Amino acid sequence: MNKKLSLGWFATSRGTTSLKIFNYIYDSINSGELNAEIKFVFVNRELKEQENSDIFINTVSLYRIPIFNLSSLKFLPELKKSNIELWRNEFDKKVYEMIKNFEVDIVMLAGYMLVLSQFLCERFTFINLHPALPWGPKGTWQEVINKVIKEKHKYHGVMMHIVTENVDRGPVLTYCIFEIKEYDFDKIRQEGIRYELPLVKKTLKLISEKKLEILDKKVFYNKNFLENGLEIPKEELV
Repeated sequence: MNKKLSLGWFATSRGTTSLKIFNYIYDSINSGELNAEIKFVFVNRELKEQENSDIFINTVSLYRIPIFNLSSLKFLPELKKSNIELWRNEFDKKVYEMIKNFEVDIVMLAGYMLVLSQFLCERFTFINLHPALPWGPKGTWQEVINKVIKEKHKYHGVMMHIVTENVDRGPVLTYCIFEIKEYDFDKIRQEGIRYELPLVKKTLKLISEKKLEILDKKVFYNKNFLENGLEIPKEELV
């Protein structure tokens, strides 16, 4: 068997999806379906700041995975108001001090609501789930769906990509695509949700099997350079 894929994990857990993704991957690892291990978890919330993040932190703690917290709400608030780029760099330096001794292959962002600094992106390889196609809208899933409806897109999807300073536009790992049959916000969201968790697992599985590789922030599939990511047919994810 190949060496286990070593993962770090970042979350804010502002909503409930972060914990769903974490539990889904954690269960896939425990069942032996995914040859990986989660070395640490970082949350940019502390206990008693938000209900959902409290649930996330307490759940991860039960799994006996090292968990680190640094509140982005409390960290240098005046600097955050006056110079967000400098604040982001200072915050990420503190985060780095917490996790720098962990050797991980990649760090998964799942419901992490902060933009990463160049400082942190240069020190770890981060990957992210984004609820849009590689050429689709940037932003939160709500912003994405509103734009898809406004611009009358014919297709929508979800993707996994490498995180860079270019928000939601890092090199694409995988994506799946589906046709929009009705411009209904809730229906589009539910269709996307069907594929989000399976796409995360499929991507991590391909990386663990060395079929999908990240080298110098470039993506390769079976040793061939992938310029636009690997399309995963939605039928393989349901």
